[in-house]
Amino acid sequence: MAHFATLQALAGFVFLIGLTFYFSEHKKAINWKLIISAFILQNILFLLIRYIPVVNTGLNYFSAGLVGLLDYAHEGAKFIFGDFVDSKKFGFVFLLVVVPTLVFFGSLIGILYFFGIIQRIIAILAYLLRKTVKLSGVESLVVISDIFLGQSEGPMIIGPYVKNMTRSELALAFTAGLANLSGSTLGMYLMFLSGGDHLETVKFANYLVTATFMNSVSAIIFAKILFPETNFDNVSSEKIEVNAHFQTNFLDSIVSGALTGLKIGAAMVAVLLAVISLVHLINGILHSIGNVVHLNDMIVGATNGVFKGLSLEYILGQVFRVFAFFMGINWAETLDVGSLLGQKVAINEFVAYVSLGEMKAQHVLSESSIFISTFALASFSNFSSIGISMGVFSVLAPTRQKELSSIAWKALFGAVMAGFMTATIAGLWYGILG
Repeated sequence: MAHFATLQALAGFVFLIGLTFYFSEHKKAINWKLIISAFILQNILFLLIRYIPVVNTGLNYFSAGLVGLLDYAHEGAKFIFGDFVDSKKFGFVFLLVVVPTLVFFGSLIGILYFFGIIQRIIAILAYLLRKTVKLSGVESLVVISDIFLGQSEGPMIIGPYVKNMTRSELALAFTAGLANLSGSTLGMYLMFLSGGDHLETVKFANYLVTATFMNSVSAIIFAKILFPETNFDNVSSEKIEVNAHFQTNFLDSIVSGALTGLKIGAAMVAVLLAVISLVHLINGILHSIGNVVHLNDMIVGATNGVFKGLSLEYILGQVFRVFAFFMGINWAETLDVGSLLGQKVAINEFVAYVSLGEMKAQHVLSESSIFISTFALASFSNFSSIGISMGVFSVLAPTRQKELSSIAWKALFGAVMAGFMTATIAGLWYGILG
């Protein structure tokens, strides 16, 4: 069985790359040397993070530091909104938790730019990635910043460059944001998956942190297949020249950064209200059709109640069953895992992780399927996130909205494939090394 799972994963690599190649904008322009370098790096990252204790310990310290930073944002939100930001009392209120975090990070980025710290980080990150997978400076920065800050805050770091980025650079920035998670959300996923058990929390924290780093590299692979670079004359150089400051004084930097974060937060809220409501409207229509043609009861029985009838999630789950198989999932469990993938894409990863936690508690899935599913769901690659990223980049570069619209859906596809590649690699090495 382990040998067959290895063959599944190897076939999965070919399947994912081949499918993405079909949708490439410029097949002949694909830089395969870059793709192969990134693929090798992604495998190395998994092996280092999972099996080298020193690296694993270092990431645990990093995660603790990020959580501490987010606590400061929580204190600011608590001062304004009081106990309403306490998720234990009132649940997760997006408007009161995420938007204040964006405002805080916006002001923090403004301060870092004012003191020239971001400029130094740019040089270091550009150098490291250009030596491994040969990315441009601005691409290197956004890929790494998305690991730490996620799709909403990450692009703020490249704000001064967005308007001048090539189409390929912009597409990679878009895809990388969708293909990753945010440190501010990891705690929520851990709560869903661990059931309050400390050892389980540590285990799943390692999974999620590993997936986050791997997804950043995976995004490079699929973005550069879908959107190969053709405008070489305008690619950002290795040494990017950055203006010294956002504003002329320290206070202006704080205020300007905070207002940018607020604008992005407002755009996110508006888009989420529209997209999520439309998804539920579609599900309502599909459920009514299911009643008429007597499909709903059959679907409830076939999925053990995972789906309540005909829905967008169920349809996507059937489609993604094939992807689950190529990740190394046993066919008997592919419908359940496919349903998780469908929920993640149709709604968001929050819902999918809740369902995974329920399946885990009910012993629906094997340990290997839980492991692979945790990696497969670890990204913002869903319909509603397209709107979030559109809102972020539209604020940063309002003159490029038309081009962003032409990139968006293919970038989502690339981000979904990137997450699946991460899960497939995890499945391969889990089957070989355990």
